[in-house]
Amino acid sequence: TSNGMRQLEERHMATKVDIMVWSNKMDLLALANSKGEVALHRLSWQKVWSLSPPAEDVIVKGIAWRPDGKVIAIGYSNNHLILVDVENKETTHKTNYGENDHVISYICWLEDGTAANSNSNRNFTEGREHNYLPKLLPISRTFGSISDEPNEVLEDTKKIIDQKNLNLLIVGLSNGKLYINIFGLFECGIVELPEENKYNSKILGVEISADLKNMFVSIADEGKLKLAVYDISVLSLYSWEIHALAYKYGQLMSLVDYLDNTMHSISEAYENMLLLEMESKLSQYADSMPEGTVSADFLDLLMFGTQTDALETFLLHDLTDKGIKKLGHSIELSHTNIQKLILKHLQAVGQNIAYHLSELRGMARLTECFKLLGVDESVVAKSFTETGAFLVKANEVILVIDESVKKYKALFKWLYEVILRLSDERIPDLNLPGASEQDIAFIADYLYNLEGSTGTDKKKHCYLDHLGQYVADQDLSNPIPSTKNPWENFMKMNPCIMNNPSIIQRYENLSLVQQYKRLKQILSDTFKPPQKVIRGSISLSSIIDISPIDDMPKVSMTHVMENNKLLIGIIPKMNTTSFLYMTIFVKDNTFLKSEIYFKSRDPAIGLKTADLQIYTSEIMSVLLEQPGEERCAVFVQFPLKCIHDTAIDNNEPTRYVDACSLLLEPGALRPIDNMVACKLAVSGIRKVAVLLSENMHKVRTYEMEVEEDEEEEDMETTRESDNSSLQQSI
Repeated sequence: TSNGMRQLEERHMATKVDIMVWSNKMDLLALANSKGEVALHRLSWQKVWSLSPPAEDVIVKGIAWRPDGKVIAIGYSNNHLILVDVENKETTHKTNYGENDHVISYICWLEDGTAANSNSNRNFTEGREHNYLPKLLPISRTFGSISDEPNEVLEDTKKIIDQKNLNLLIVGLSNGKLYINIFGLFECGIVELPEENKYNSKILGVEISADLKNMFVSIADEGKLKLAVYDISVLSLYSWEIHALAYKYGQLMSLVDYLDNTMHSISEAYENMLLLEMESKLSQYADSMPEGTVSADFLDLLMFGTQTDALETFLLHDLTDKGIKKLGHSIELSHTNIQKLILKHLQAVGQNIAYHLSELRGMARLTECFKLLGVDESVVAKSFTETGAFLVKANEVILVIDESVKKYKALFKWLYEVILRLSDERIPDLNLPGASEQDIAFIADYLYNLEGSTGTDKKKHCYLDHLGQYVADQDLSNPIPSTKNPWENFMKMNPCIMNNPSIIQRYENLSLVQQYKRLKQILSDTFKPPQKVIRGSISLSSIIDISPIDDMPKVSMTHVMENNKLLIGIIPKMNTTSFLYMTIFVKDNTFLKSEIYFKSRDPAIGLKTADLQIYTSEIMSVLLEQPGEERCAVFVQFPLKCIHDTAIDNNEPTRYVDACSLLLEPGALRPIDNMVACKLAVSGIRKVAVLLSENMHKVRTYEMEVEEDEEEEDMETTRESDNSSLQQSI
């Protein structure tokens, strides 16, 4: 029966529980406590994982499951919202909703109720890219490629690969703004409450119609409950196109994640290089000498084999033969690691980004589909050429590394030989013949450009490193001039070719980090025009006054496609013996209402209504409280069809209906032994419920819709366990 329920677990929680939300796809319960921690539990109460708050004194303001149950959204009081992969607890996406003067107050994740879209998106969601693109390899800590996790799809870190239908993560702020994000990623709408309701209102609930044409927002506004109805039919009308756009956005953001990790690894590999240590020693030496002396002394040593006393002391005591050898190994390893990261990871992710942008460009050419949504081919083309420019810069870094390694090897080989000769030791390495002409040219070029000024003070600086300028967020200090490149010379002589939009430019003075930041920004900008168009197509249809309320009302809503109606359950105030049930017919904004009480409207006799939640479109779960000496929680699965017969038009005076005369099934009011509860959470799809005690420390989970004999057996088991635990406590 719908009334049957069996207790599964009871647990005492050390910290107060604030939020409880069931997954509709798996038997998982998400709990948030007053310390800001979030924990996931199975029905058996086995903990799947727990997540600490992102900072001290930060609490959870809302939890929402993605409709497929694979990702969970958590909104915090510091206005950070994170998406977490349920399987491995990894954060897949972060969003910051601004300063703390307006905090996240409500979040929910809703799905398009129609299945019509699931087949129409196949052109864009059944990816063909794996046929053409290099697979992205995991990046190990030692900057090489590893294959320990063959199942990890690095091209889909945002976890959208199996999203066939539109789903909307809706985030409400205390300033009356609602952000609509497809797949939790692609922001397609910012809805503001009307000016008169904006700042004094609190968002209590959000629901979308099953056909994706309307969004309903229940708000508490200065003692009144109102329903704001928004026209979001653009999402229904262009669901295929918007799905394709949001999916492409998610794919590109997954690649940007990989790009971020690769760039971070390149910076780390550079920082691990010991070359900076030698630069520091050389700079200290240069600072103690007249300007130009260091380069001149080293060039004298190279060309004539003579050295000053100061240079000899520096070579033997500051650099040393062991130091030079260690430095040579470190530099070669770091340069090799960076080259591997560029060749195996950076180029691969750049090619992936270029592929998806070219697909987006193709979508933009379907003008009848995408132009109306603001997708601009010229903007996409600009992003594509920027990706090309980034890959050109990555290739430039590879050439610089090749050139640098040759020079370093020649320089350190020569210095090592010099130090050994100065220390009168026999040269142990027989592979150190005299330097070749090319080596001498490399070394002389390096030594000639050794000294420079830092620009910020009068201290002198010695520059050994030409790679570091590429991993700094500033213009190159020593760029490669375009005159050395035959292709660029040809371009300059033929401006008609150079200005062709298909030609990819090399930005001579930009570093790799600058190009990376430009690419990220332009990828984000590519989607701003369609986001703006979609946002501008969402409008307020109407505001409906529902009922007077107190400060802490509770609201639960669901939309039923049959007759296009919205079902709402409302507890208008604290310590009340009744709740309000309404059916709103969306087409003409007419509605029926009924005020339901249990036993009596007198608080001393009647059951207090503590909480409610719509279980299915036919049943509402209501949590009651028995007054008096036998004070305890009472749970009821309320059949909504009973109310429809008693509901009256909203213009009529309120009719109070005793629910006990409507509930036809015997035992419908189910006392909850040894518990006074303040909150419930149910899932009609999973047939589960959880109750939270009045002190917010004890939770009980229940399986719903069980057979009567199962329930009776379970009650006997529960009584036995209660008695044994009582004897133990005595």
